[in-house]
Amino acid sequence: MALDTAKLIKLMNEGLEMEHASHIQYVTQAAITTGPYAEGLIARFEEIASDEAEHAKILRARIAALGGTPTTKVGEIQIHQDSLKAVKINLKYERQTVDFYRKLLNLIPHDEVILSQEHVEELERLVSR
Repeated sequence: MALDTAKLIKLMNEGLEMEHASHIQYVTQAAITTGPYAEGLIARFEEIASDEAEHAKILRARIAALGGTPTTKVGEIQIHQDSLKAVKINLKYERQTVDFYRKLLNLIPHDEVILSQEHVEELERLVSR
């Protein structure tokens, strides 16, 4: 099975849109969370937001390494004033994201190591300048 780089870049950009949205969703939720357990939830939402920003950074690097242009678009954002509803919204979104990445990874042939060759890609970019 040959790797369809254009399709992979397109899908990775869809994932990047999801990561952008997720980051914004978590930092916004952290800003509006109130109630008896607010401190713990705010801290956790901010921590997860940092994770999502890191995921986006990794995707941007991979997309660029494949010759694509990372998107600046943002996927759907959902927030809620009620903390429990916010957690449920985030759980649903995280499950959808995991399913999306599983489908994306299934497109990559087993003999390709494109997602794990960070140093090779970095050095190739440095050599090509």
